[in-house]
Amino acid sequence: MKSFAFVFLFTPFIGFSQEIKIEYDKKHDFTQYKTFSFGESQISIPSDRKGLNKASIEKWIRTGVIRELEFKGLKKVDSLADLIVSYVMITEQRYDVQQLGPAGMSPNSSDRTWSRNYNENTLVIDLNDRKNNLVWRINAVDDIAEKEAERTIDLIVVKGFKKFAKASRKK
Repeated sequence: MKSFAFVFLFTPFIGFSQEIKIEYDKKHDFTQYKTFSFGESQISIPSDRKGLNKASIEKWIRTGVIRELEFKGLKKVDSLADLIVSYVMITEQRYDVQQLGPAGMSPNSSDRTWSRNYNENTLVIDLNDRKNNLVWRINAVDDIAEKEAERTIDLIVVKGFKKFAKASRKK
């Protein structure tokens, strides 16, 4: 099994808590790939997030991935492909509490803590080759607001494939 020297790019992006990591081998020749298809996926969101549904999220992710990979020169196929795209999106409810100390207090207040409830969304998009070796991974963590979910997912996909090499053009 080949060992990959992965490059990690930590990029603050839209939103307060968003972090995107892109993992890939800088020395790998991505121009060898000409086709892609979709493999398995998993989307898990709490039932109380009424503005988000699995079908819409699935559509937004697939549309973005297809657009970005076709822009890079790859062709989507339904049969045996050079790259298999799989993804997972999981939403978990989080609760943060922080001690503010005396400097963080407002006048006439004895409250020294700050808290917030939020939903943390993790979106992982993998590209594996035919031998099931991971060649590209996008790992994003964000508090995706329901009204901005489509835009946020699209921006994650765009940023995640920004450095993916374009296929060489035949003359």
